[in-house]
Amino acid sequence: MTTPRDPGTEARIDELIKKVDDLALVELKVEMTAGFKRLDERFEKVDERFDRVDERFDRVDERFDRVDERFEKVDERFEKVDERFDRVDEKYDRKFDRLAFLLLTGAIVMITALLGVIATLAATLIHVF
Repeated sequence: MTTPRDPGTEARIDELIKKVDDLALVELKVEMTAGFKRLDERFEKVDERFDRVDERFDRVDERFDRVDERFEKVDERFEKVDERFDRVDEKYDRKFDRLAFLLLTGAIVMITALLGVIATLAATLIHVF
């Protein structure tokens, strides 16, 4: 045998369950809001750190830019020095070529003269003996 249910009790139990669920959701919302607030605070701290790191990198970039400008100036100076070396090299190449020509011409004249002297000596020796 079953006891009859009171129809009013079921509605009250449903209402109570709903109130408990609503209270749990409110508590959950409060906890989540507090958790998100803490998370936001942490992200703000991280953002501040990243801002400081960005400032440091900006300063480093400025230093590299200044170093690059200095290297460009040094490169320009080396180009000028290289041009001077090229001009001096051309000048001394011409002088060396002229000197080599004169020395070679002198050597040829001396060899010809020596051959003449040798031929004269040979002719004299052949004629005497």
